[in-house]
Amino acid sequence: MLRVGRELKEKLVLVGGWATYFQAQKLGSRSLPSLDIDFVALKENFRTIEKHLLANNFTPVGFRYIKYYHETLDGGLKEICFEESKRVPPYELRELFLDILWDEKISPISFTHPYVKIVFEKELYDEIEGVSVALPEVILSMKFLIEKNKYRGQKQLKDLVDIYVLTVSPEELDFEVFKLLYSKEKFDLNWVVQYFKEK
Repeated sequence: MLRVGRELKEKLVLVGGWATYFQAQKLGSRSLPSLDIDFVALKENFRTIEKHLLANNFTPVGFRYIKYYHETLDGGLKEICFEESKRVPPYELRELFLDILWDEKISPISFTHPYVKIVFEKELYDEIEGVSVALPEVILSMKFLIEKNKYRGQKQLKDLVDIYVLTVSPEELDFEVFKLLYSKEKFDLNWVVQYFKEK
């Protein structure tokens, strides 16, 4: 993930759980990384990004990219290609998922997000460890929109943990960034407030 993020830092911005993890570290706080990697990107950079991912052993599967690893007896992970993955027993196979949210549809099954274009236009990201990482206000605003998807379970719980980590950080949040994003797509805090009231 770090290699991809560093080599494509002008074309990809890290969001989601891993972005929360890096921002929390920067703020002297703690967070759990995510199981998958989420980036945002502009449609105009699709060919460059996909070419880079394919050259780095990522396999496109539906709307996401997967990299395969063979877990060795000593617990190490050896990167393998898709063809090799077919010969590995399932209990020794590990998968790394990379998802990209675009400003415009790349294909009928790709995902877009209303904040992508403005993230790039206004440079709403920091460089952390050589990777472009979305500002805490962007991560939070994206998570505030999640309720529209109406899912429940562990993923929603992880989103709420990320929200908590970023809102109790020692650094003040910039409400101008929230206003800017809200003007592009209105988010709702009621579900977040309700959850923390109940707990």
